[in-house]
Amino acid sequence: MADQLVTLAQVKARIFPVGLVDVTEDTLLTDLIEQASDYIQGLAGRKFIPEPAATYITDTSAGSVISVRRGIRAVTTLEVASSDQPDTGGTYTAVDAADILLRPASIDRKPGWPATRILIRGSAGRLTTALNGARIVGDFGFVSTPPIVQAVALDAVATAYTAKAAGDSDSIGADGSPVAVWAKMFSEGTDQRAILDRFRAGAGIA
Repeated sequence: MADQLVTLAQVKARIFPVGLVDVTEDTLLTDLIEQASDYIQGLAGRKFIPEPAATYITDTSAGSVISVRRGIRAVTTLEVASSDQPDTGGTYTAVDAADILLRPASIDRKPGWPATRILIRGSAGRLTTALNGARIVGDFGFVSTPPIVQAVALDAVATAYTAKAAGDSDSIGADGSPVAVWAKMFSEGTDQRAILDRFRAGAGIA
């Protein structure tokens, strides 16, 4: 199951009249929720679903900074390598917790936003240019999906569902993914696109 920015209950409350209990469209609505969630996160270039206690391996460049495009809230363990490593396993050296800093600092981030860079302080544990040069364990992404992003996702699902119900053959593509409806909704200059652009990597500084 893909990431879901909104729940089925939220979507049904948006689409159906108050008091109506209808499960006949649950499969379609769930598919649309997953498709909209993937589409929105792809456009923003960001994960909006919290990822606690996740592990990622990333390439590194010489210096002291690791970019984390998906955002990171806390580092449990950071290990670095002095040369290229395989996709699994590998040999790493742990960086002392006191030498791990998240940037932008919390004072410079909007409330609830994750950091997008890990800074390694001092000479110990400095990075080399290496494939799979760092292994990170921590809490990634936002603490919770931002409400304004949920609102955009609800709009996207409701719009695609309404278009399909009205007989718009372009509302769902041959591969099951929405085409024309979302292309228009998220085109340059729309309110929905402007909202997602605010969440692109590098944004979030107060």
